[in-house]
Amino acid sequence: MSDRLHQAPAALMRSLAVDTAKVFGVILALGSAIVDYHPGQLGWDSHAYWLAERGAMYTTGPMTTDAYLYSPAFAQFTRLLTFLPWPLFAVLWSTLLGMVLAWLLVPLRWWAIPLWLAALPEIRAGNIFILLALVAVLGLRHYSVWAFAALTKVALCLGPVWFAVRREWRPLFVSLAATATVALLSWVFAPHLWVEWTHLLISQGSKSSHPLGSADFPALIYRLPVAMLLAAWGAHYDKRWVLPIGMVLASPVLWLGTFTMLAALPRLQDRSMPPAAAEVFPVKNATSS
Repeated sequence: MSDRLHQAPAALMRSLAVDTAKVFGVILALGSAIVDYHPGQLGWDSHAYWLAERGAMYTTGPMTTDAYLYSPAFAQFTRLLTFLPWPLFAVLWSTLLGMVLAWLLVPLRWWAIPLWLAALPEIRAGNIFILLALVAVLGLRHYSVWAFAALTKVALCLGPVWFAVRREWRPLFVSLAATATVALLSWVFAPHLWVEWTHLLISQGSKSSHPLGSADFPALIYRLPVAMLLAAWGAHYDKRWVLPIGMVLASPVLWLGTFTMLAALPRLQDRSMPPAAAEVFPVKNATSS
């Protein structure tokens, strides 16, 4: 006889409600992915990464086709992959994003399935938001990975803010030193591209009072201070879950795909992955002498 038959009526109803929600969640996620699908969507964003080394990088702004907006270091890092034919690159890149997202959602167990399916449009498009969610998780133990955020979507690099508020000087130094080292090595090989990227950041910064992505959300000039304050508050009270939320708020372009950075939340809530402070300031067992 099933164990459920031995449960109290209230517990049985809760269990059935959860299972029903899971089923509807899968149906809604699949429906959303199917409705949002169109043949040209594979690599909508990642095509810019594949194309970057083949032409002028900083000729267009956000929300335009094949706009490359990241530092030259990112293009140099992915250069070997761009020698692959475009269809193979697109498939491999989206596969990587799908695997990373699955790892991030694993702590949710069954609920990971509908959430992963709901993120299919972003996986197909190939933007780096899912990789930035990974940075939010790993960056509290492997501090140098914040260089990835600093050299792609600069405003989302909240790790150094977290470390500074907590006075964790070694993690702060490592994160900044890693960023500076990668940037310097990249600049040696392509100083002119760094000049162009700097000009792009300045020109786009002057437009921060205008919403990018969805007009339903406030412009970056209003969201960024809130993101910084939220990160500082979370750092002070050791609330790791605020990091991906702050990163969403700090994103210059805010639209549905941006919210896939919240996939970092299950891992950040997993206490088996301690924050940096647990390694720097280990808590003694109350029963120990």
